[in-house]
Amino acid sequence: MFLFDMAPLRQLLMSRWIAGVIFSGAVLTTLLLWISERHHAEALQEIQFRQFVVGAAEDIQHRIEAYRQILKGVEQLYTSSEHVSADEFKLYVNDFIERPGDASLSAIGFIKYINLQHPDTFKDLEMPIQKLLQERGNSYKGAEFAPIIYVEPRNDTNREVLLKNAFGHAAIRSDLLAAGDGGQVIMATHSMIDDILPLRKHYVLHAPLYRGKLADIPAHDRRRLLNGWVFLRFDVAVFLSEALHQTELRHLHIDVFDHVKGNGQTPLYHSNDESQLHTLKAIYGMSHVLSINGQEWSLRARSTPAFEATIDYGQANRIGILGIFLSMLLGGIAYFAVMRSQTQQALEKFNQEFNTSEQRWMLALESTGDGLWDWYVPESRIVYSDRWKSMLGFQPHEFDHQPASWHKRIHEDDYPAAMAMLQQVLDGERDHYAMEYRMACKDGSWKWVYDRGMVFRRDDEGKSLRLLGTLADISKIKQSEEAIWQYANVDTLTGLPNRRMFFDRLDQQLRLVKNNNHKVAIIFLDLDRFKEVNDSQGHDQGDLLLKHAGQRLTQCIDENGLVARLGGDEFVLMLTEAHAAYVEDIAQKVIDSLSMPFKLEHTHAYVAASLGIAIFPDDASNKDDLMKRVDQAMYASKQKGGNCFTYFTPRMQEHAENRMLLSHDLHMAIKGQQFFLEYQPVVNLQSNAVLKAEALIRWQHPVKGVIPPMEFIGIAEDTLLIVPIGEWVFKTAIEQCRAWRESLHADFQVAINKSPVQFAAEYKKQQDWLKDISNGMTERNMVVVEITERLLMDANSQVSERLALYQQAGVQVALDDFGTGYSSLSYLKKFPIDYVKIDRSFVRELETSSEDAALCRAIIMMAHSLGMQVIAEGIESQCQLEILRDMGCDHGQGFYFSRPLRPDDFVAWVQQWQQHPVAQ
Repeated sequence: MFLFDMAPLRQLLMSRWIAGVIFSGAVLTTLLLWISERHHAEALQEIQFRQFVVGAAEDIQHRIEAYRQILKGVEQLYTSSEHVSADEFKLYVNDFIERPGDASLSAIGFIKYINLQHPDTFKDLEMPIQKLLQERGNSYKGAEFAPIIYVEPRNDTNREVLLKNAFGHAAIRSDLLAAGDGGQVIMATHSMIDDILPLRKHYVLHAPLYRGKLADIPAHDRRRLLNGWVFLRFDVAVFLSEALHQTELRHLHIDVFDHVKGNGQTPLYHSNDESQLHTLKAIYGMSHVLSINGQEWSLRARSTPAFEATIDYGQANRIGILGIFLSMLLGGIAYFAVMRSQTQQALEKFNQEFNTSEQRWMLALESTGDGLWDWYVPESRIVYSDRWKSMLGFQPHEFDHQPASWHKRIHEDDYPAAMAMLQQVLDGERDHYAMEYRMACKDGSWKWVYDRGMVFRRDDEGKSLRLLGTLADISKIKQSEEAIWQYANVDTLTGLPNRRMFFDRLDQQLRLVKNNNHKVAIIFLDLDRFKEVNDSQGHDQGDLLLKHAGQRLTQCIDENGLVARLGGDEFVLMLTEAHAAYVEDIAQKVIDSLSMPFKLEHTHAYVAASLGIAIFPDDASNKDDLMKRVDQAMYASKQKGGNCFTYFTPRMQEHAENRMLLSHDLHMAIKGQQFFLEYQPVVNLQSNAVLKAEALIRWQHPVKGVIPPMEFIGIAEDTLLIVPIGEWVFKTAIEQCRAWRESLHADFQVAINKSPVQFAAEYKKQQDWLKDISNGMTERNMVVVEITERLLMDANSQVSERLALYQQAGVQVALDDFGTGYSSLSYLKKFPIDYVKIDRSFVRELETSSEDAALCRAIIMMAHSLGMQVIAEGIESQCQLEILRDMGCDHGQGFYFSRPLRPDDFVAWVQQWQQHPVAQ
């Protein structure tokens, strides 16, 4: 057996030389380990330096994105409303302007695009276009200009640019038009405030606004449908100071430059700290290029002495001391291997953490206020940030890491869509997602959130292994959107859909009808006698009546109908079932319901409704024509006396077109002096004297011939042309009466008809014919004004005052068509009436109807008892004349005496009458 001699080996191990070699090796190992640890500490500091720089760049990006979201919100405000007033604009943007921690935002405003050749671009201005042009004098040149209409906050600096023409600055004009034509947000490096604050640099974000949704507008139509631009101006130095503040607190020096095309680089920001005294070359330096809304910014960072002083060499020093100690104990080799292994493990662990970007996410995204989450899919584990938990009311230790705990809190209506999109990401069909849904908070309330996520790592088959994302609270944004929608689509008084919402629903329904060959019925109604309630009991009681009416209408329909208020006392019903029996049943329910008394605060009110009905597509092929047809049908119901419904017929359209043509011709008739007066004599039945005549207007149309008053007086009242026509009638009749007082009789009178429209217009005028009478230009007893019972029914303080002025001026008043309306004895006692005219319908049947005879006798006796005289209209026979004379009637007129005559014929008739009167 071979035996190995261990003695030489023992000697060698025990020799001083080998001990020195071991000791020297141990010391050398300790020195190497000490140097390695120093390099390791410096490498960790460099990684931290790069993290801070990348975090600073992302802070700048997120702040810019926040400004873009503000512009997006203002854009939604304009999309949701036909017109945004200055107060609405200020109310919406104040929260952004006044939010803490953002001192760089100096203005949010609205620039209006105006093209004088296209009125649609300025019809919604609060300030009329003429006044706007006068405000700025000659600063607006050409057909196109862009005044700054709104700007907040209204400080002295911003007031300087209010109403200025942004197109007056060539560069700004180019940026605005590029944004409008391209449908994109553009950041400009020039601002209209540069002349006011030349030492401060401002950048401006411009976002175009259109009259409609951008997605629905072709690129070539964007300029035509451009509404304007919303802009956001910020001080770039303050902006960068706020964004980089946290980074500078870590003792980093940062410079930011803007790479302007053709002009090299422009300095935007320079850290103002003690690092300026650092004359030696910095240990760490880094440049980072940012893409800021189409522009390139360069961020250059370097370490400061204070930052470099934080390198932790403690571990290296401890290793050195311990290595020397262990070297002396012959443990340096083992210690070096262990420490080297530990060092490598620490480096690998740190590099792995850095590669996952966990630190980067926490630093970059927590500052935005969003909650963060990190989902390890194979482990079915989600790590939530404290902000994520607090957003739902949980403490950091109260929420577990199971994905199901999150997903079961999603609202049941939102759950299917949310899970479907998330499954697509997990299956590798999508790289990222973004969605809105409601989540249950700890206290049971619901909160709207905006969830964004992206795949960070996949396996070889493409399935997701790890997802990262954020959760943002958007409840206030949703509340604002709901408030804006309510304001734009719901009538504030009744809570019913308003005009805008009704026509949107009507458009949708008409599109469906065209596809499925169904029909839609529209019932348009107007409340009869509502004005009487409003005038007599006050607008607050009128508003209360409208609320009750809206509630009753809602109760009249089922799921196939929609009720809306178009404005005033006008309501409309849309029925998707257009069968005749169904429509008429709903219409009758509406009439019966609105005929019931309305209980107001202190009394009851009685109204009725006039309904018009039109059917799509039977009566019209589009929405506009359909509403015209149903309006015509409603008008026909009013002409019938109201409290009924009428279907549209083609005859109504012909009548409406004829009215429109006559309305146009009436304007020409006034200018062309196509009117003339005829006079019908009024005979004193007791003395046969003719001292009165009623002036009756006639229209000599150049094509249609003589048009009777019944065909054009109503149109003249609707278009207010009755006012100039009435003035012409008065002047002409007075001149004729003056002539007849000289040739026929000194006490001759002329009766002139006045409509309620003329009363309203005369009350507003400062000077009219009544002034001429009061000033002695016309004899006091020359004029008799004939009014209708409708005027007394609708009478207010203005009518009472006007009639009192007539009495003071010596103008007599006759109540025409008495007995055909709703006049009561209280009207006759309340107002100064001189004559009561019995309507021809009662006189016509005197010979055969005992009831009409009794009624005429009662009217004559009542009028005489009140000190009034009676004029009977429509006398056509000797028998009628004798009956009225026996009853004591004072005056009469009718074809039995004479038809209305021209002035010359009238004089001839009077002369003949005086010689041979037929009323003996």
